[in-house]
Amino acid sequence: MMSKNNTYFENLKRIGHDWEAARVERQARKQQIIDTLGWDSDELKAWYEEDAAAKFPFESGVSKAYRAWAQSLSRKEDELEMDDFLWDKEVADFIEALRSAGIETFVYTNQSTAVMENLHAFAAQGCTMTGLCTITRQETRWGDEEPTEVMGIRFSLN
Repeated sequence: MMSKNNTYFENLKRIGHDWEAARVERQARKQQIIDTLGWDSDELKAWYEEDAAAKFPFESGVSKAYRAWAQSLSRKEDELEMDDFLWDKEVADFIEALRSAGIETFVYTNQSTAVMENLHAFAAQGCTMTGLCTITRQETRWGDEEPTEVMGIRFSLN
C-alpha cells in the first residue's frame, strides 16, 4: 500500500488549499468593491490586475501528479497509478514531481489513442518501461467497493 505520509504531496495540498482560500477571499473583495465603489472604480481595475497576477502555484503536470497520488491512495493501490493523458508540456513537470515526492515507480493505465506519445515522452524524461502489469484498485460505484483489475505498463523513474 502506498504511504499516505508523503511530505512533498502533503505540501502541495497545503499550498493548493491556501491558494484556493486566497482566491475565495479575492472574489469576496471584488464583490465588496463593486457594491461600495462601483464597476468603474480604480479599486476594481486594481483588483483585476491583482487577480490576473494570482497564477496557480504549480504547473498542470504537477497537479496531475498530485491527483494521481491522491486517487491511488483513495483506491487503495499499492503504487501510484496514472490513468490520465499528459500533454507534451505536462510530462517533464509530472515526472519531476514524482521524483521530488520520492516515487520510484508508477503504472500508466491510460487507454487513449495517444498513449504512444506519453510512452515516448516518459522515456525522454529518463523513465524506463519495466513491463506490462495488472494492478488492482478498489472502485466505489453506487456504494459498492469492488476490486477492479486494470492493465497497465510499469515505469521506473530511476
